[in-house]
Amino acid sequence: MILPNKYVTLTESFFGLSALILDVLMKKKMTIDKLWNEFKKKYIDSNIIHTPPTYQKFIYVLEFMYLSDMISYNDKGEILNENIEFKN
Repeated sequence: MILPNKYVTLTESFFGLSALILDVLMKKKMTIDKLWNEFKKKYIDSNIIHTPPTYQKFIYVLEFMYLSDMISYNDKGEILNENIEFKN
């Protein structure tokens, strides 16, 4: 489920969904709700992902990303890309 294999496609795996979330996040700081809405609009509503994740799986992927140091959050609860330097 974390990595794709012959039974789990890339867009169903945590690894693949992490890349799509980082694509939505880019250089912006977003709350979880706003990030979900942007992800849903860009990938689910436009039928790019044929088997869309549930909101619960989306949260699990965010936890995976946080534990893997792909994302972090600030005091306001906004999620930000750990690979991009932000100026305060």
